[in-house]
Amino acid sequence: MLELGCGGGHNLAHLAAHHGARATGIDHDPTKIERARASYGTIPDLTFIQADAAPYLAARPSASLDLCLSIFGAYSFTDPVPLLVETARVLRPGGLLAATFRATDTTDLVLVLQRR
Repeated sequence: MLELGCGGGHNLAHLAAHHGARATGIDHDPTKIERARASYGTIPDLTFIQADAAPYLAARPSASLDLCLSIFGAYSFTDPVPLLVETARVLRPGGLLAATFRATDTTDLVLVLQRR
């Protein structure tokens, strides 16, 4: 499981601690990653990495993720269309994306989703 724009790591910490998820959170802000590590660094199978979403996804192999989260995260702070295309590439068949998007981006996003 991967969370793009994990912030302080609260979402992933809950999933890892209470549901046994193996999870990685990335955020471009090193301060947020430091806070996440300080708060949740002892939870097994939970990793926090300072990185930008697009290059991080581009470096991942295709079909390598079961679940990608981005709750008020990366899709809200960058052009969501190329990021969505890259997310689709790294998700396994049947993989899930749970994300929030700005309302102004929905027309382009619907077109991208219809092509996938």
